[in-house]
Amino acid sequence: MKLELKLLPALLCAALPMLAQASDTQPYAPSYLSVVGDKAPELKDWSDPKRCKGCHPRQWNGWQGSMHSIAFIDPVFQAEWALGDRETDGATKNLCGGCHTAVGTVTQKVEFHPETAKYGGFTTQKMATTGVSCDVCHSVEDTNMRHTSMGEHGNASLALANDGVKRGPLKDAKARGHKAQYNELHTKSEFCANCHNVFNPAHDFALEHTYQEWKESEYAAKGIQCQDCHMVPVEAAIRVADEMKPVSELADHGLGGKAARGGKERALVHDHGFVGGNAVLAPLLGVKNGEAHAMEAIKRLQSAASLNAKVVAEDDKATLQLTVHNRRAGHALPTSLTFIRQIWLEVVVRDDAGHELLRSGTLTDENLLPEGTVVFQDASVDAKGKPEHKPWKVARFAQENTIPAKGNKTVEYGFDLPEGGYSVEAKLHYRSFDQSVADFLLSDKVVVPSVVMTSLSQHFAAE
Repeated sequence: MKLELKLLPALLCAALPMLAQASDTQPYAPSYLSVVGDKAPELKDWSDPKRCKGCHPRQWNGWQGSMHSIAFIDPVFQAEWALGDRETDGATKNLCGGCHTAVGTVTQKVEFHPETAKYGGFTTQKMATTGVSCDVCHSVEDTNMRHTSMGEHGNASLALANDGVKRGPLKDAKARGHKAQYNELHTKSEFCANCHNVFNPAHDFALEHTYQEWKESEYAAKGIQCQDCHMVPVEAAIRVADEMKPVSELADHGLGGKAARGGKERALVHDHGFVGGNAVLAPLLGVKNGEAHAMEAIKRLQSAASLNAKVVAEDDKATLQLTVHNRRAGHALPTSLTFIRQIWLEVVVRDDAGHELLRSGTLTDENLLPEGTVVFQDASVDAKGKPEHKPWKVARFAQENTIPAKGNKTVEYGFDLPEGGYSVEAKLHYRSFDQSVADFLLSDKVVVPSVVMTSLSQHFAAE
């Protein structure tokens, strides 16, 4: 069942329960998650990641502490998921759970507890609490894209097998503790697309479109997959972006080794950290390897972009032109929830005596962005065109202002020319969500940190 936009009520969440009806091709609606075969899924069909550690320590150490490993217990996600469940009469339970706890969803072991936390919370059992775990990814048999109403990967469009066979990218794997099977899907960005595209099921508007951003980029044209940047150390990812080659084609990449204890030496073994830009949540939760993942995230953020400045002067007026370049992200900056993530410019111009001629983008004492700050972010609205940040209510973007892969955007600031010289200080900041989002969703006060992605300091002499 699909509703025409003109029939949608002002609150899109009212339509979501109507879309949550199970079917043969969508058994866990409104997600597109499914299980292949005739065997009814049970928790025992999938292994705890700790069982993988003995033979695959490198992969387990990479995964442990990653955003994938905390996908279910992430407190910000849990709070928004709980609020969505309340406001949609449970329609977001499978929609969000399909990616954040696929095993919990297919076994229907996810329970909502309205009395916990600020808006309630979800629990599940055993290895289903481990989020996007080893066995989740390595039991993926296929994608259900052909069944989606969007005509694209997304909303957990994954077909999982519960036969104990581990699927993966190696054609000659000879595993000892389990059966192994080659799956070409694991080598492609289309594997990641099933969860890194998220659509509002009321009308199929793309709330998250990281895969689409990549698909339209030069990276996709060059055959560079998500795995080439997010399953290697940041130093290798930098080379991938600068040389525009898949990691396997880089000279002397130094990423060889064994995929498992006792296995053969391979020219390339992928890491399993899947590090992106979130440097907040893993340390906040105090999970093992969380600090290491945060440091890697900061390194990646600080390698992604660059800034350059130009001043155009006329009479006693000056226009500062700041250009932000997306150098090394194979998708937009920011990506994922582009109406929640924040990348912004902080700019200060002073004359040679130290007097401020311009200030923009400096956080307030309440850790908020001041009015007039240039933010690279999409502006989300509901069906009536009113600003809205709850994903289940977002109908469209009224304005799109992210920076595409290998693209750039120029911003202008005006100020009065001083008699002497002047200096320009500019910083490009990133944070996963605004302070107001944390205050709204979380019971405890958490000061949301930001990361300086890049900066410049430039002096201009008097003409």
